Amino acid sequence: MQKELLEKRLEHLKPILASAGRSIEVLSVEVPSATFRLSGFCGGCACSTSYREGIMDLVKETCPEITEINFEEI
Repeated sequence: MQKELLEKRLEHLKPILASAGRSIEVLSVEVPSATFRLSGFCGGCACSTSYREGIMDLVKETCPEITEINFEEI
């Protein structure tokens, strides 16, 4: 259920990211953790950090029971 909620909250970002060759995908949610895949982002650049922080905020607002957020970058 949490995975579907998070995917729905990210839907509006997908077209914007796709236009820049980037994407965010919810890989798994097993309370208390969630894993996201980021692709097309620069490893340690400011925009990557910014998106990570935004996703963390979105998760806290949507599913406060998720306290561990992991990222895979490709």
